[in-house]
Amino acid sequence: MLQMKCPKCATIIRSPFLIEIGSVTCDQCHEDVTVKDVFVTTRGFKMHRDDLLARVLHYRALLKDIEREKLLIRNSGRSSTEAQKSLDQLYNTLQELLAAARENFRLQIAKDFPLDIELSGKTGKGRLLNLSTKGAAVKYLGLDRFPIQGSILKLLMALPNIAEPIIMSARVAWIGKRHKDEQDNIILGVKFMGLDEKTRDHLWDYISSTP
Repeated sequence: MLQMKCPKCATIIRSPFLIEIGSVTCDQCHEDVTVKDVFVTTRGFKMHRDDLLARVLHYRALLKDIEREKLLIRNSGRSSTEAQKSLDQLYNTLQELLAAARENFRLQIAKDFPLDIELSGKTGKGRLLNLSTKGAAVKYLGLDRFPIQGSILKLLMALPNIAEPIIMSARVAWIGKRHKDEQDNIILGVKFMGLDEKTRDHLWDYISSTP
């Protein structure tokens, strides 16, 4: 879960959408406050989101090193039980950190990333703005009709090293404001629906390996 402290009343604000929105209304003081200093919380730890996400690639590499070390120790038969236990503890901690990152990491897409968006049987063009294993922000381009909050879409996107495009159902969680000079475009926040583990793994592999 994501959380931040309300700068007005110090109440803890919790929402899975804190990484997607610029401001949020506090349930306690009812003030609209800027989203900042977001923390990731899990059962075992609490860490500033930016610190965790900045270390994802490092943690993945370290996890692989520990896996190799565990294998060497097991094959050698010369390591003490305490050494094995210490490695196991470190390994479990890294797995928990990466699991939290996987649930809360949203990759900002720097390059042009086109995708197809299907709404009510009609397919239009879009552009991916950011991506997580739970959802995405997309720019919906030049269509004659727009979804409303709660609408069900299908997204079709091609990921590197994946032979077939990925097709995902998604529900519109929020709709961005439309600018006067972009009346035919709109930004949507969508939440994926019913993703199988294989597709989720493909998304995470792309997200966590993109610098």
